[in-house]
Order: sequence, then C-alpha cells, then structure tokens
Amino acid sequence: MSAVHVAGHLSVGEIKMKMQMSGGFFKFQKWMVIYNLMIDPRPIAEIAKHTGLSESSVYRIISEYNSSGPDSIDSVRMGPQHWFDRVGTVSA
Repeated sequence: MSAVHVAGHLSVGEIKMKMQMSGGFFKFQKWMVIYNLMIDPRPIAEIAKHTGLSESSVYRIISEYNSSGPDSIDSVRMGPQHWFDRVGTVSA
C-alpha cells in the first residue's frame, strides 16, 4: 500500500502552530494526522496506529483537508442527526 498525499494548503510550520493552538484533543489529533503526512508520508494504517484513530477517520480527515483546506479541521462539525433524535418532539 502506498503513502497518501496531503495537499499543501499550509506549511509544516503553520501546521505545527495549528497543533499548538488547537482548542481540544480531537482537533489536535486531526492536525497530527496532517502533520504526520507532511513530514513522513506513509500508509493510512501506519498514520492511524500512530495517532490512535481508525483508518476510516484518518482517510476522512485527509480527504476533507485536501478538498476544503484548513477550515475542514478548524470548523466545528455536528454529528449526524438520527430519526430517533426527533421522536417525541412537538413542532409548533
């Protein structure tokens, strides 16, 4: 399996700064994925093992970063809302 490419939206120094200024562990982990790929490109399985994330999470983080840039990591993303989250609610 070959290493995955990460888009060059930011420099390694800028990514290190983002990691240091991240507002929480999960955001730090996401920046750590991008940082790892920038300094030592390797297969997703190795990045996942190193960062403590699943391979699917690493792939999603890379894909979103490549297509949407740094905002994909810095923005707060709500999880999916399931139909059962709305059961019992009354609309006005």
